[in-house]
Amino acid sequence: MCGLLAMCAVGCEKTKTAERARERPATKTGTLNGVVIDPSAPLSDASVLQSLAQSASSSATRYRPASDAMAGSGELMGRVTTGKKALRDTIVTPTLDAAVCKPYTESLLPSAKGGVGNAIVWLVGVTTGPIDSAPRRVEIAMSRCRIEPRVQRIPVGSTLLVTSSDAMLTRLRFVDIGHDTGARAIVSMNDKGQVVPTSVVAATAGVVEVRDDLHPWVRAYIAVAPHPFVDVTGADGGFRFTGVPPGRYTLVVWQERVGIRTQVVHITSGAKTNVYIEY
Repeated sequence: MCGLLAMCAVGCEKTKTAERARERPATKTGTLNGVVIDPSAPLSDASVLQSLAQSASSSATRYRPASDAMAGSGELMGRVTTGKKALRDTIVTPTLDAAVCKPYTESLLPSAKGGVGNAIVWLVGVTTGPIDSAPRRVEIAMSRCRIEPRVQRIPVGSTLLVTSSDAMLTRLRFVDIGHDTGARAIVSMNDKGQVVPTSVVAATAGVVEVRDDLHPWVRAYIAVAPHPFVDVTGADGGFRFTGVPPGRYTLVVWQERVGIRTQVVHITSGAKTNVYIEY
């Protein structure tokens, strides 16, 4: 009888353990750059974004376009949503250059129909696929004491055209999130209509924060993409990747106000995979 009770206790405990494992959310789990992400531990934005760049630059995971990449590929469609109450717009009251910088409101979490906008969606672990056809000359503009667009995606190897429509001194600093090794580039402007091209910002993959040393409220973010499977969501939170090779990948989502989410996805040849990431 004691033996039977012991066996029952062990069996019940295994059943409970399996049930707890199934109850764990799909987000905040997976392997990124060889590091297992513990689903019970909080994620560090800096460490995960740093791993994105490390994974993209690693010779083992470096992306190589293929002319026949669409053959046997799959499709990944998804939506980033929030069950939280929508955040209010941020009211910015500039304290410098009052002749140019006027108070304004800015939505740091654009949302339509419960979606999460301005979220960077990055598929990690893809080593081959279609050529990235996005433009290689991309503009970022200082206008009315703010940077537009707030969040954007540009391919590795792009030339970034930094422009200004403000007649004031500006010093934009481009830094990798999670790195303390200095700026990728510093661009100074002091004239309305000035255009400064730079190829340094997009030389390597990563998530880059743009700051203005002279106007501390100014921020923007650039996802420097090593492959086509990086996107920035619109207000509805939707994204779509075509031509994804079959396999198991980690999907990383980052938004400046609500942080990081990750999810393991499995892509099947000739099939559509749908995922939903919720904050």
